[in-house]
Amino acid sequence: VIRSKLMTQDEVKTVLRTLPSAHRDDPKQLADHLVRSGKLTRFQTSKLIRGIYQGLVIGPFRILAPLGRGGMGTVFLVRDSRESRLAALKILPPRLAKESRMKARFQREMEMCRKVSHPNLAEAYDVGEYRGIHYIAMEFIPGRTLSRMITEEGQLDPARAARLFAEVADALHHAHGQGVIHRDLKPGNILIMPNDVPKVVDLGLALMHGESGEDAEVIGGKGYIVGTMDFIAPEQTTNAARVGPRVDLYSLGCTMYFALSGRLPFPGGTSKEKVKRHRNEEPTPLAWLRPGLPEGFVTLIERLMSKDPEGRPANAQETANELRKWAGANHSVVDLGDSNRILEQMVNPGPGSSEYSQVSLPEYQELVELPAVRPLFPTWLIVLLGVFASVLVVGAIVGL
Repeated sequence: VIRSKLMTQDEVKTVLRTLPSAHRDDPKQLADHLVRSGKLTRFQTSKLIRGIYQGLVIGPFRILAPLGRGGMGTVFLVRDSRESRLAALKILPPRLAKESRMKARFQREMEMCRKVSHPNLAEAYDVGEYRGIHYIAMEFIPGRTLSRMITEEGQLDPARAARLFAEVADALHHAHGQGVIHRDLKPGNILIMPNDVPKVVDLGLALMHGESGEDAEVIGGKGYIVGTMDFIAPEQTTNAARVGPRVDLYSLGCTMYFALSGRLPFPGGTSKEKVKRHRNEEPTPLAWLRPGLPEGFVTLIERLMSKDPEGRPANAQETANELRKWAGANHSVVDLGDSNRILEQMVNPGPGSSEYSQVSLPEYQELVELPAVRPLFPTWLIVLLGVFASVLVVGAIVGL
């Protein structure tokens, strides 16, 4: 615990005084006590009890629990000791940092994050490197992905959908104004906060306006399609490095189609088949799947999903203005401060609580381990010490 820098020697001594003397030599009892007293999380103690203490503190960030991973980096829930705030820390594992293309991709995302700042975009407030570990510190959003919300609650009410997507369009307008094209807008990249405010996340596939084709190929390599096939604009499947902001409007239209109908524009099939359908086919009319939607609302979604970029709205701001014609008010009265306190209790149970509840985040992310580190003692030494101890015991018995 002390070597990990999660607690000082004096803090550990103070905790030990509150632990029954019979349990002080039992690592598991100590670990449970540290969790119940709110000093450490179960994830932290699960590492420490195996002798793995490195990597639990990265600069000012204390790792609390794993959140998930994408194709490029792992994400952890952390506490920033400078401001005592919860944050999501995206880390490029050292093994991936050795690959020049992966390192370039991560650094590219860091630059993208520096360029944007908007209430409906996940805030990246710190980027940097600590002892060879590259990281992006982002605000932690205690919410669900839009995809998960639709799965759990069903289709969105049109007035609520119009309000949510108007705010998403606002975020896109800001990003486009900074020269950033998202290129991967989808339900899984829109988080809905407890106060029903959407946040667009993940600039990992974003394109910077004016980038050369060679720069853009850092993401997927030459000849690869960049994006998510269920929501990708036709022109993005042809040359992802030569697209404009309207590719995000097409993806927004596909996302709205999904949110209002509960189904993908082109369900089933292989990736190649989906690409072909985005280029050449029209989806089942939304009005057939969801009768009763305002005609103008449906027409706007159809315009957003136009195969020809020129057939879409001129920009994201125009889209947001149109959507607000059908938007309802946000009646949420959730106190975000309360939600953060609840989250803190989940990760760091208070006194008297022995239940460990790991933070449950979007289903498209999987739990991950910290970057691999060597245990405090190598396996061969542990085995050797065990054998040596057995010999001593046998010798003592024989001596008796």
